[in-house]
Amino acid sequence: MKKILLSFVFAVMTVLTVAAQSRTVTGRVTSAEEPEGVPGVNVRVKGTTVGAITDLDGSYSINAPEGSGTLVFSFVGFLTKEMAIGNNSKIDVVLEPDVKTLSEVVVVGYGTQERRDVTGSVTSISNEAIENLVAPSFDTQLAGRAPGVQVTVPSGIIGARPIIRIRGVNSLSGGADPLIVIDGVPVVDSDRSASVSANPLSNINPADIESYEVLKDGSASAIYGSRAANGVILITTKRGKTGKAQVNYSMSTGFNEDVNRFDLLTGDEWVVIANEKRANLGQSLLANPGVNTDWQDAIFRKGITQQHNLSVSGGSENTKYFFSAGFTDQESAIKSNDLKRYAFRSNLDHSISNRIRIGKSLSYTYTEIVGLNNGGNSLSGAMYNATRALPNVPIYDPENTAFGGFNITANGATTGFGANLAGPDNNIPNIAYVLQNNVYRNRNHRVLGNAYAEVDIAQGLTARSQIGIDLTMADDFTSLDPRHGDGRSANGSVTMRYNPVFRWNWQNTLNYQTVIADDHNINVTAGMEYQYTNFYNFTASGTDFSDEFFRFRGLITGSYNNQFSSGGFSEQGFDSYFGRVNYSYKGKYLLSLTVRNDGISQLAPENRRGTFPGGSIGWRVSDESFFNSSVISDFKVRASYAEVGNVELPGGSFPYAGGFGPVLAAAGAGIGYSNVANVALQWETSKKFNIGMDMTVGNVTIAADYFYNNVDGLVLNAPTAPSLGIPGNTISQNVGALFNQGVELRVMTKVLQRGDFVWNTDFNFTWLNNEVTRLVQPLTGTYNRTVEGGPIAQLYGFRWAGVNPANGNAMYFSGDNIVQLQGASAWRAYDPADPGNVSVAGSAPTQSFLGNTLPKYQGGWSNNFTYGNWDAEIFIRYSGGNFIMNETKRGLLGLGFSNNLAEIQNRWTESGQVTDIPRLYSGRDSNTWQTSASNSRFIERGDFVRVQNIVIGYRVPRTFMESTFNGNIRSARFFAQVQNPLIFTKYSGLDPESNSFSGQLSFGIDQNVAPIIRTWSVGLNVGF
Repeated sequence: MKKILLSFVFAVMTVLTVAAQSRTVTGRVTSAEEPEGVPGVNVRVKGTTVGAITDLDGSYSINAPEGSGTLVFSFVGFLTKEMAIGNNSKIDVVLEPDVKTLSEVVVVGYGTQERRDVTGSVTSISNEAIENLVAPSFDTQLAGRAPGVQVTVPSGIIGARPIIRIRGVNSLSGGADPLIVIDGVPVVDSDRSASVSANPLSNINPADIESYEVLKDGSASAIYGSRAANGVILITTKRGKTGKAQVNYSMSTGFNEDVNRFDLLTGDEWVVIANEKRANLGQSLLANPGVNTDWQDAIFRKGITQQHNLSVSGGSENTKYFFSAGFTDQESAIKSNDLKRYAFRSNLDHSISNRIRIGKSLSYTYTEIVGLNNGGNSLSGAMYNATRALPNVPIYDPENTAFGGFNITANGATTGFGANLAGPDNNIPNIAYVLQNNVYRNRNHRVLGNAYAEVDIAQGLTARSQIGIDLTMADDFTSLDPRHGDGRSANGSVTMRYNPVFRWNWQNTLNYQTVIADDHNINVTAGMEYQYTNFYNFTASGTDFSDEFFRFRGLITGSYNNQFSSGGFSEQGFDSYFGRVNYSYKGKYLLSLTVRNDGISQLAPENRRGTFPGGSIGWRVSDESFFNSSVISDFKVRASYAEVGNVELPGGSFPYAGGFGPVLAAAGAGIGYSNVANVALQWETSKKFNIGMDMTVGNVTIAADYFYNNVDGLVLNAPTAPSLGIPGNTISQNVGALFNQGVELRVMTKVLQRGDFVWNTDFNFTWLNNEVTRLVQPLTGTYNRTVEGGPIAQLYGFRWAGVNPANGNAMYFSGDNIVQLQGASAWRAYDPADPGNVSVAGSAPTQSFLGNTLPKYQGGWSNNFTYGNWDAEIFIRYSGGNFIMNETKRGLLGLGFSNNLAEIQNRWTESGQVTDIPRLYSGRDSNTWQTSASNSRFIERGDFVRVQNIVIGYRVPRTFMESTFNGNIRSARFFAQVQNPLIFTKYSGLDPESNSFSGQLSFGIDQNVAPIIRTWSVGLNVGF
């Protein structure tokens, strides 16, 4: 008993002594981005091993020994902060983001790497600034976010696929889009719809994405070998983290509207112009006063938009999970164009033991896009039609019950004449009726996922196997009304298509990491990859329907008289073997070596395999003993070189093979010679060189790169003698070459911090030069021409010389001389000393190069502000150095019986008048405006500065949340935003980024493109 009593007294005294020698300090750690608390922060008493970790709401408690002076707070992605303890028992800390590192770890091909050790050119983009934006797909919002990455949204049609180019255009006839990899699975990114614009990346829910990494130079992308010529975009989706379940809900609602409209003639103004065109030729007048109608009202609207996302994430030390569901409903600013998307995701990671881990990522998305005909030169094209329709006739005619109250002629051939004596040119239909009664729809079921297993074989040695799938089941439905418009000639038409694609991808890797003698850090990856992709499709259509009832319900047997069918099949595969070694000595001297050997089915067996090496070096100068700058805290220089390939060759799945194809001739179905063999066909190869530096000066972080990409072996159609009998008199050969070179700059800094106000900025700039160095022959289209010694797709056509003030004749250059159009097609010499003289014959106008269509410079500027619980972002994009052929304007200054731009009222009417619009003669468009090619009269600079997004948010104070909801609601943020609110440009069209064509050889043409959308929305983010 005595011993027990003594032991008890000793224990009490020990506790009292310890209590006297230490005291408890509590507090909470937050940041501007996470005001509700930062979990997982390491809190340590400086100079001791005493430490603690913050919990889920950022709270901590630590027993500091008596006499302790400082607490040290550190966490990945934030600057380490020290706080004096003094007499305080409560210390709250606000951590600041480490703009120098952006993120401690970045995703690279088949693994991750610490950013400080990266020697290639890799740009990371956080999804935080993108996921709440209203967009049909995430890729439309990447524009301006990373240097060297050009993203052009070509029109305001929902579903239109953006044009993405990384460090320029790297192919002439093959694929030029980057490889997209989602959670390690290379995805199919081809449009599977023939009815509407259906961007395949619109099947990915932006709210599920954690981050983007853009691999730009050869070293960073060489691990992907034959698929890396156009760069690589790695997308990582969100995953669970250890801790109790967190439920997050976000929503937004708003509306889309057209940014701009054309300034067209009113009905009264048009009558004057239309009659003048005919009167100048002595023709009878056809236009009479009527109403004033803006047909643009028939196609534009305020489209309602809403999106909702719900996620649950969390887990234990062994099992982590992320589940999400999302719904998006967007109506375009153009009628009959909308998108609905239902998205579900399940990501799981489980540790079976300390050495074995398994996991999976699985998403299912159903997307429905309803589109319309917006062909640039289509009679039922929404923009073409609405801008040409006669403005002195009404849209509706309530008494015309046969056509649902629309103003349409009795026979359904065209829009009603009104008071005019004739209808519109080309019998264009009533676009309001067409939009209401025709259907263009694509429905898409997509399953994208992977499953993996990892085993730690030995210390530092890990084996991983992953199988991924991408299954797309797409179907189209097109139904054209039999009474009016495109379906009238066939008495109604229905087309149904099924366009599925299936891909599996299997990867096996070994990774070994070790540190030798504390100074030598080695990371080795070796692997193999196999992939198979199957494309097939079939189409069925019917015309001459018995009743309108059946037309909206598909191809029902017996409901139509004429039936047609077609189909196709193709498959592709490859096998690959690759390796990478990353080496670091004391974190100062960095080396990365990569090699990959690919074999693809698109090439002949003797040329099927290709080896693609790459390497990069880095030197962290700031870690050297001789570097003693008090201003520059981090300074690294790096360089890389690699050879990569392009598997997206023209000519289908087997471009090298000679063979026969199906032919339907008068005698019936048969086969015919369709392709000549060329077993010498090889890869398109890119040799990429990059030199760059990363530097932190004070609180300013700078990244700069110079790159040179030499692309060789471009596949082009080389001409052959007609006597050889080769189909098309051409054969595909590796006969082209080009290069892209440029400079990239990124600057990030905290501009200002005063009290609760913080301003961070992120600016990037890219300058780019493109030149074609080898061709077999010039590549010429209607508007563009590509030749050796110049950039891709230069505008090529006629040089406008103005309007002869003496007689109103249109004038052009013929060589160095000026000629004027006399009459319908005669060319006469122009003498400035005697401008009215039209007696001297002249030669026809000649063509020349008129401007580069590829931007010379581009970039973005993001500014983020926080003040207490308020936050805001202003994001600006800019681009320039390119020219645009405004084909829309040429058409809207047309000389037919259709509407015009209001500026046509400045036409020449009397001698001595100086103007840029010649005298109006009905029907003489062809020579007056030289419509067979580009025309410098309508070529304009494409420079612009666009305010892309303005966002304002307010985070509800945590104290209010706790007192009001008893801690059941963890966080809440309200926000309001506007996308595409302002643009500053001298381009006279609707938008300088409008582009009618997506191919490399036809670019920079604006032909009746739908305007880019402006979106206003408000929303809420709630965490439980």
